[in-house]
Amino acid sequence: LAQWLATAPRRPKAEPEAPVTGRPGPSKPVPLTLSVAKCVWLPFELVCPTTWWIEGELDLRALMAALGDVHRRHEALHARYRRVDPPVALIPPNPGMPQLRLLTDAATEQEALDQLAEAVQQPLDYTQGRNWRAALIRNKTTNRILFGIGIHHIAFDGWSHALLVRDLSHAYAARLSGQAPAWARPAPTLRQSYEEYTRLRDAADLEAQRTYWREQLRGLPRQGEAPPQAPLEQALAWGPKAGHIVTVTPEVMQRWDQAAREQRFSRSSYFVAAYASALRAIHQQDDIGLLMIVARRGSRILDSAFTTRINSNCVRVRFRPEEDLLRHVQQTVDELMAAQDIPFSETAADPAVGLPGEVVASIPGFAYQDNVVLPLDLPGCRTEEVVEPYAREVMSGLTVEAIPRDTDALLRITIRTDLIPFSLAEELGAHMLRFLESGPAPAPGTA
Repeated sequence: LAQWLATAPRRPKAEPEAPVTGRPGPSKPVPLTLSVAKCVWLPFELVCPTTWWIEGELDLRALMAALGDVHRRHEALHARYRRVDPPVALIPPNPGMPQLRLLTDAATEQEALDQLAEAVQQPLDYTQGRNWRAALIRNKTTNRILFGIGIHHIAFDGWSHALLVRDLSHAYAARLSGQAPAWARPAPTLRQSYEEYTRLRDAADLEAQRTYWREQLRGLPRQGEAPPQAPLEQALAWGPKAGHIVTVTPEVMQRWDQAAREQRFSRSSYFVAAYASALRAIHQQDDIGLLMIVARRGSRILDSAFTTRINSNCVRVRFRPEEDLLRHVQQTVDELMAAQDIPFSETAADPAVGLPGEVVASIPGFAYQDNVVLPLDLPGCRTEEVVEPYAREVMSGLTVEAIPRDTDALLRITIRTDLIPFSLAEELGAHMLRFLESGPAPAPGTA
């Protein structure tokens, strides 16, 4: 790749860029939303990877310039996040460029995947503005190029993925033609994101939400009895992971989607029901808690901001013989969304809730990945996004993601191998698939 870069034909010189104005300098700290602020205390290893196979004539100079364009466009990618109380960001007057690593050719596709994952997953020191990197490696057998990006979670979430792909595709096409990209509108700044988030949160009845969570989560039991869970400090630390992926067929999805339309429950609710039912079968308990990832969206500024907007709240599923499971889950998820402004971290620390550390550490995670999926469009190339074998950026002992695709869906189960045996991932996947394949129950009052 280094030789390729040195011998690649030069494109016409790009038009000079307009000077960047109106951004706060490093002497003006920018306040952070709660979602971003909590990431300031997370380890540098919390890196979100995105990877594509590329076939065709990739122009490395255009790609490098496009990465720089995206880097300068979004403050989250070049801000320096400070571990002070409260946490703030400093925006440097000169954002610089992201790192692009050119790796030694690989003999096989798996070797390329392994080497690229290791390269992009290296820790990122966001306190120094090193918030993301990219890497390239060629499979010398097929000449396909593997392109990967790793972004620290403090600056990125699933919703930002579409913004990354859209802007990188646009910038690459412009640089390929010798032009700097012209953006339809400026990207929201971190300060604008904070102000919009604060406006929406100030409009909420936070005390009513706190009351709801105190009543909802008081007495939540530890999830699973054996083997003993790790202490909270270990459960929240970085650790080795493995994954297990199960495919939900189009036929199964169609049956559930039809029932969801007729009975007015959501896709996320039937995946929560499948997950809770699987844990009930494994743990032999009727009171299940799941930490559900919730993204704060719904306004033009927040939806177009490159940032992390995720929060987590606990879905508590109580199995009662007389209660319809799907209706119960849908009602609980609706209540969670209405009280999402109070993060679980605040509830867990509330003495009025009284959750012991071992209970907090035992709660598994759940994410319904309903993000917009866009293809990486590089003119002259064909791209194919790689599905990661597990969620490399999570820290909890057990996390299940439901990932809908065009017609089917994936259940990606990630475990911490230092806390949970891999066999549990396989057992959980089998239980969830069995629940979904059995199909939804008829609506109450129907034959």
